[in-house]
Amino acid sequence: MKLFKVLTMLIATIILPHSALADVAFSGYGSIVAGKTFGSVDDPLNPGETRDEILTADFYDVGQYDNDIKFTPESVFALQALVDLGDDLKFTAQLVAKGTDDFEPEFDWYYLTYQVNDSWSVMAGRRNIPMYYYSEFSEVGYAYPWMRPPSNLYWWQITQFNSFQASYDFEWGDYSNNLTFFYGNENSYDNKEMLFYDELFGGNARSVDEFWSDILGFNWNIAGDDFEVRFVYFQNDRDRTTTAQDGTETDSVPFDQQFLGFGGYYNFNQFTFLFDWNHVEYDDVVGTEYPTYLVSLVYNIGDFQPYIAYSKADHENTKTEAATKDLEEHYILGYGVRYNFHPSASFKIQYDKFEEQGNKATGWAYHGDSRTLTMGIDFIF
Repeated sequence: MKLFKVLTMLIATIILPHSALADVAFSGYGSIVAGKTFGSVDDPLNPGETRDEILTADFYDVGQYDNDIKFTPESVFALQALVDLGDDLKFTAQLVAKGTDDFEPEFDWYYLTYQVNDSWSVMAGRRNIPMYYYSEFSEVGYAYPWMRPPSNLYWWQITQFNSFQASYDFEWGDYSNNLTFFYGNENSYDNKEMLFYDELFGGNARSVDEFWSDILGFNWNIAGDDFEVRFVYFQNDRDRTTTAQDGTETDSVPFDQQFLGFGGYYNFNQFTFLFDWNHVEYDDVVGTEYPTYLVSLVYNIGDFQPYIAYSKADHENTKTEAATKDLEEHYILGYGVRYNFHPSASFKIQYDKFEEQGNKATGWAYHGDSRTLTMGIDFIF
């Protein structure tokens, strides 16, 4: 709540003295989602025991479904304020309340944008890292056909950063282009996802802090009449500190990380094909790599959009003498339909099959299979 208070004061400082001169526009979005899994599985971390099937629908916030109907894993509400300060300078702030945080509001975006000219703009502040095609609006359920972008693709413990960005808009033949360069850092204290993994594997940490520094990269969007694609590359340094219950701190061995991605969509007749491919590589002693991808087909018929989506995640070690792919591996196969019953709202229902393919002998099959049904309403205003 300290951050909430500080930022509330900051926004008030910016908006109130200029309220007579500045234009303030409010918008927002939300999702009310309920879901559950079915049945039980052998507990991969406790041989001989069983547990509910579990689907981690949101890795970053550890939003999980089990056999009980739950609304909290993915329900979210957000309010955004856009303040036009004049002379091509604007301030944006976004207040978000998530079910995984007991709907306690928090500012997750706040940044200044200056339009230098018709082609160039610069931005300073906090927003999502443009890692994936849907990264910058991954929580806006109304913006895509599925219930969510597949969680085993959008699964990193860092999703936002404090940054400087410069964007260049230009035309290339018949195509619109946007080239954005970015640099930033993120210190994620008491990282929820990393603490979850510590507890999952029997740890008893008080907190886990994750640090991504010198995040440097670019993304390039190309759009035509029937398609849009995005290329993204960035690199950064990674550090982690684990604090035990007695206060003892343990620092992990730092390493560099490289992220490469290519995603987008293509419309043809009544169909839309969507895809996202990513490759993450660590400069660590074992040569860790995470290749992941998504393919999805949507049929557009009036106000209805039935769809199918398949996402695959893998984990490989490439530098050791015993280089192996027998580590973490899984896929999600999802079927669903979106019904646009209102100009600003849609209803969705989706069935997901999560198939665990990790190596049981080495302990990497820790997610377990699951079958999950979710339904909900997404809206914007």
